Amino acid sequence: MSATKLKIRSQSVDSGGEIIGMSKETLYHRVDRTLNRILEFVVMILFIIMVILVFAQVYTRFLTNNSLTWSEELSRFIMIWMVFLASSLTYKKRAHITVENIVNLLSPPAKSVARKIAHVLMLIFVIIIFWGAYMILPTVSMQKSPANNIVMAYVYAVIPLSMLLIVPEIIKGFFETTVTKGDENP
Repeated sequence: MSATKLKIRSQSVDSGGEIIGMSKETLYHRVDRTLNRILEFVVMILFIIMVILVFAQVYTRFLTNNSLTWSEELSRFIMIWMVFLASSLTYKKRAHITVENIVNLLSPPAKSVARKIAHVLMLIFVIIIFWGAYMILPTVSMQKSPANNIVMAYVYAVIPLSMLLIVPEIIKGFFETTVTKGDENP
């Protein structure tokens, strides 16, 4: 009887070890899911650190009548990193605010064209932001923050990084719009 079960199992599993009838996960999807988990974890840790720093700042200012000179600046830099990294996650989940009033009035083929144009414009925008941020990095690498003496290039580096994280999603969205014929938000 166990040989029969083994035979049935071997027939329901293909040569790659996947169960027949279930879709195979591509390398892109695995990398994307792993990257999303890492980004979510990093954003969560940055948020926790920022909350602790702000709480410490408030505590020292009001209870000890003394202020931490470095916590406000560091929490600001952490918030910058958190917002830019979270914006790439938000774009991946299509959770940004969109105005669909005009697009919803269009026919399905026109919706598809409008969304493709939106993806192209977003890609152009992201490339411009990436290029501008990348070009300013050498200049800000010579500057240091006043309170923490942090090289400002470390703070600005999140801008091109987050733009690089968004580009594949814009491209993916462009091709998904082609497949779904305009039914999905950009």
